[in-house]
Amino acid sequence: MPKIFTSDSFSPEERESRKDFIDKHTPYISCDGIAQKGVPLMVHVRVGREHAHIDDFNHYISTITLFDADRMLAKVELAACIVSAEERRGNAEVAFSIVPNKDVYHFNAQCYCTKHGVWQGDELEIRVI
Repeated sequence: MPKIFTSDSFSPEERESRKDFIDKHTPYISCDGIAQKGVPLMVHVRVGREHAHIDDFNHYISTITLFDADRMLAKVELAACIVSAEERRGNAEVAFSIVPNKDVYHFNAQCYCTKHGVWQGDELEIRVI
């Protein structure tokens, strides 16, 4: 199993000195609206909150995967150089439509950088009404 990087993979000093590097590899989750049973919920995953990841043929985000705890819910594969808005700047962001059918979800996301491996962001707990 490959090593999964998180912000906790680095010491506090490394987190501060490499915060741009960490940010541009970290998947962040957000949701639209209130989660209701049986009603589609848009779950967005964006790689990088403040800094875009590079996007070229040798170095790019190739997959984004959404989990509920350790259960995979959805996965997308991205091709190199298709999400560039600026020269070599990526905009790796996807939206998944999830239909909640239980009371609580523990969403987490992973992405795969072709140069720096698997990265995981913080868990987002969603309560369903």
